[in-house]
Amino acid sequence: MRTAAPVRGLGQDPVVVAEDRQLRAVLRHAGHLDLAAADLLGSTTHISVLDAEGNCASVPCSNGSGSGVLVPGTGVILNNMLGEEDLNPSGFHSIAPGRRVPSMMAPTVVMRDGEIVLAVGSAGSNRIRSAILQTVVRAVEQGFPVAAAIEAPRLHFEQGIVQAESGVDPEALARMEGRGLAVARWPSLNLFFGGVQAVARDSASGQLSGGGDPRRGGAVAYADS
Repeated sequence: MRTAAPVRGLGQDPVVVAEDRQLRAVLRHAGHLDLAAADLLGSTTHISVLDAEGNCASVPCSNGSGSGVLVPGTGVILNNMLGEEDLNPSGFHSIAPGRRVPSMMAPTVVMRDGEIVLAVGSAGSNRIRSAILQTVVRAVEQGFPVAAAIEAPRLHFEQGIVQAESGVDPEALARMEGRGLAVARWPSLNLFFGGVQAVARDSASGQLSGGGDPRRGGAVAYADS
């Protein structure tokens, strides 16, 4: 990704890219895709790109858990979205013909005074929304560097249970339990809580920065045109 044409083509200024290493692996194997490599078939990947001129892309791609079906001659693997419980809880053959297939993917761009200051997206099924929200709040409202905003421990609330990564304030969790909420404590950062990839631009200095989520092998690359 450091020398890929799409990155250099964004402009004449430095570019910062945050990506899922799984996406990089898919690109690397595009000419000879190993169908035995299960990690290349399923899951969601995301790439965020931003340059000094404000050109930006925030692009997710998901195969769900993967169907294992490769369209001959294309390198495209079909997803299994109709079998994803979170998107289709009523089961197979329950969606009316012609209805748009739902998605949890939420590529996000944050603007301030008409300029892009943050581009972000995530993998993680139902946790995509909570992962992106917490990252945006930390980076934009709380002033965290984008990498630190991504690496900070996360919460997720679903089905009456507060899921909490290690590092979340234990006293706050205890207060939640005192109010009758169930709390599940995770011993460390975990891919359950998503895989956020984000890039940022300081509106005052123009400095570019990025963060790749360690929960899902995220990475950051910088390129000069």
